[in-house]
Amino acid sequence: MNKKKLILLPLLILLQLSVVCAMFIKTAAIKKYAVENNTVARIRCTAYDPFHPLKGRYAQLSLNYDDINAIEERLGCSLKNVLDTIDEYYLQEEYALTIDAMSNNDFNFLEPVLEIYVGKDGTAVQKELYVHVDGREMPIEEYIRNK
Repeated sequence: MNKKKLILLPLLILLQLSVVCAMFIKTAAIKKYAVENNTVARIRCTAYDPFHPLKGRYAQLSLNYDDINAIEERLGCSLKNVLDTIDEYYLQEEYALTIDAMSNNDFNFLEPVLEIYVGKDGTAVQKELYVHVDGREMPIEEYIRNK
């Protein structure tokens, strides 16, 4: 019985590692396709910063549907199936705490824009969340470091 467990454990570990590797490979393929085919897109959004005991801190994004429709029309694919996967932007804990201390109005005053990589079948991967400060656009992490 112990020999079976010793054989099964490495197989389960290998299976788990292969799933993680597949996720990284798929993400890299989407990014490569988007850069090579000019399918990097930008979506205006508003955000609030909830806390979830299992997910941690993140910015919950409400994406601008006019921008999404324009992207779909330009690229000829549907983004509807990925809207639930790109509407949460995760930050490092200390950055998330800074955003958490801001009011939603103060954060949305920064006019956040989500930049995404779009694959050939409409799959999408987040690239960066940008904000606007003093007429300049910068990544949210840079804004928080400068604040």
